[in-house]
Amino acid sequence: MALLTIISSLAAAGLALAAPSTTPVNEKATDAAKNLLSYLVEQAANGVTLSGQQDLESAQWVSDNVGKWPAILGIDFMDYSPSRVEYGAVGSTVPDAISYDSDGGIVTFCWHWGSPSGTYNTTDQPWWSNFYTEATAFDIAAAMDDPDSADYNLLVRDIDAISELLLQLQDLDIPILWRPLHEAEGGWFWWGAKGPEACIALYRLMFDRMTNHHGLNNLLWVWNSVDPSWYPGNDVVDIVSADIYADAGDHSPQEETFASLQSLTGDTKLVALGEVGNIPDPASTGGVADWAYWVTWNGDFIKGEDYNPLEYKKEVFSAENIITRDEVDV
Repeated sequence: MALLTIISSLAAAGLALAAPSTTPVNEKATDAAKNLLSYLVEQAANGVTLSGQQDLESAQWVSDNVGKWPAILGIDFMDYSPSRVEYGAVGSTVPDAISYDSDGGIVTFCWHWGSPSGTYNTTDQPWWSNFYTEATAFDIAAAMDDPDSADYNLLVRDIDAISELLLQLQDLDIPILWRPLHEAEGGWFWWGAKGPEACIALYRLMFDRMTNHHGLNNLLWVWNSVDPSWYPGNDVVDIVSADIYADAGDHSPQEETFASLQSLTGDTKLVALGEVGNIPDPASTGGVADWAYWVTWNGDFIKGEDYNPLEYKKEVFSAENIITRDEVDV
């Protein structure tokens, strides 16, 4: 029997899974973080989804061409990675987070983490691709197995560097949907290259370092893999999510993935789409896959006509069960 059918049968029999928690896993979470999680849970329970867009330039395009700002802005810490800074990269996205929050929006960060060491920097694998497994010799399993090693200490160095940026946002009372180590189970990024054990250990190290050492209490922790063997545990996750890039024009609700994510936590955590190519049709998601939010990736995924035609985008952003930035009420 399909997982979705099982869950539907349980609900029909009055044996529905537990409701998603409105309490952050960090006991010291700021009021802003608590309020954001409660707001997202409430909206999802009512079949309402928050719209989102990766990067400010693309969000501006949505405003200019669709007529609405997305409720959530997706941002990347990529060029703040210390190894990338060594090659001349300059991070510039923290001000985007500050401005979007001040304009009433919500911010989510991912991190295309440049490998702490081992970057090949060849013609085929240039330094700027060093978050990919194939572009670095960095061995996450070896690093996590030896806390006294240079590579382990470089991991901590990098986590500390990003923590300093997040502390700037905490000082401004900005809550963050924090989605580190995304798409780990795919293996194409170095943090997932050696299997789930090393990745889970790194995630839990990051959670401990950011929460207990740096006192980062403005974060809602978003896990981003579906496979149960990769799940780091309910004690360190607020929201579970998936990144879905289906065939162009597939606006289905992706209910099987939604059900899998519900099952991952016993439906005790909110469920979201960290990244999408195609925006799910809001007319088909209600009661089937009540995603808390989605974040459309940049480039042709949002600006082109193949994945999300302009008229479709206008319909989505004007749908009653889709929240845009002007409607956010946290």
